[in-house]
Amino acid sequence: MPLIQLVAEKIKEHAMVTAGETIVVGVSGGADSVSLLHILYMLKDELKIKLVVAHLNHRFRGAEADADAKFVSELAERWHLEAYVESRDVPAYKNTRGVSAQVAAREVRYNFLSEVATKTGAARVALGHHADDQTETILLHFIRGTGTRGLRGMLPVRDNFFIRPLLTIRRKEIESYCKQHGLAYRHDASNDKSKYLRNRLRLELVPLLESQYNPNLIQAINRLGEIIREEDEYLDQQAGKAYRQAKLASGGGTVRLDRDRLLAIPLALRNRVIRMAWFEICGDSDDLEYKHINKVLEIIKGGGGYRQIALPRGVTCVKNYNLVEFTINHAKEAIPFYQYLINIPGITPIPEVGMSVGAQLLAREDVPELSGAEPWEAFLDYDSLSMPLVVRRRLNGDRFMPLGLDGTIKLKKFFIDNKIPVNIRNYIPLVVSGADIVWVAGQRPGDKWKVTDETITVLRLYINDYGKNSCIS
Repeated sequence: MPLIQLVAEKIKEHAMVTAGETIVVGVSGGADSVSLLHILYMLKDELKIKLVVAHLNHRFRGAEADADAKFVSELAERWHLEAYVESRDVPAYKNTRGVSAQVAAREVRYNFLSEVATKTGAARVALGHHADDQTETILLHFIRGTGTRGLRGMLPVRDNFFIRPLLTIRRKEIESYCKQHGLAYRHDASNDKSKYLRNRLRLELVPLLESQYNPNLIQAINRLGEIIREEDEYLDQQAGKAYRQAKLASGGGTVRLDRDRLLAIPLALRNRVIRMAWFEICGDSDDLEYKHINKVLEIIKGGGGYRQIALPRGVTCVKNYNLVEFTINHAKEAIPFYQYLINIPGITPIPEVGMSVGAQLLAREDVPELSGAEPWEAFLDYDSLSMPLVVRRRLNGDRFMPLGLDGTIKLKKFFIDNKIPVNIRNYIPLVVSGADIVWVAGQRPGDKWKVTDETITVLRLYINDYGKNSCIS
């Protein structure tokens, strides 16, 4: 079966795109991302999608990285695609965060891709990871010591936002596709350096295992990842039920759990419940290691009334008799860029700021007098909004048309006029439709979407736990 058809089937199997959506394609210039862009370009009319190219120069490789950026810019121009080619000082970010070069590059790159998606109103970001990358990822997790979450590898669709259409395709198939279609691509010389563990896996361990133990190693490990993903999803569902039963309250960067209910949860799920509490206040599972979970379990199972331990990222875990409380000190944790699709109807958690946005659809006649609306809620004309709606952190250059104002102003000016302190502005979520801000949470909705006499359906947005987070109360 032709490669383009295989990819098209995977896109449909995992519902990676929907007709009418804009898709940001991360293009490094390598064979994988160039082939991904070409395949999506060939499928764009069939899938009814628009493509936007995004490339980030991480400033690690000097002139070589500059040449990569030039290559991607020219490629996008030849194919008449909108492109965002930018440069970020990742070495400085690495030193500030105190993390490895690879971790710093990943964090900055994913933030950049999310920002491009926000600017362009894109619903998804497509990444070029393939089956060989998946094998390296699973082996890397195995060598470092991991549970089932690490052995499942990368997901075909993550957070209903990042998609990986090439995840089951071999690297050699991708290179053959490029040759077949006359696609030039760049080679990153840093991938040939054995000082990085991932590179040593690719250059030394995987060839050894293939030649001496299993010539079908890539397929075998990818199959293992698929099996574990299915089982991991089931365990997560069970852990989610247990977490909801054990949770007493959450909001404002704090999660409170009932100790007795927590201890009644089977150990295999208890570890996951701890991770879920961490995820709710931190927004990801990074930095929480097996040893940290064991420390938490020790104080939970131990005697005495009050016990406290410090965890990474400024998180504190306190056991006070039958109460277990996780709290994050936001003063120690900068707010990263985030972006989440809003569940309508439903609740959309924003772990980065310790709150969530609720959405409810109402008939116009069921809406109370709008002049009495509280600052923590907004009523909008649902049919005038362009979907999907997302909630995100502010960006430089954001503009806003506040209710009652004829014309847009800079969001920064809006904050200044409303005396919002500089140190809390990143904590205020923005609900966005395409490039338009429709609600500055806890402050004011946008004028273009106000409810009128012609409104049929009203979208009510509201902040959960308003008042528990001092940043917007």
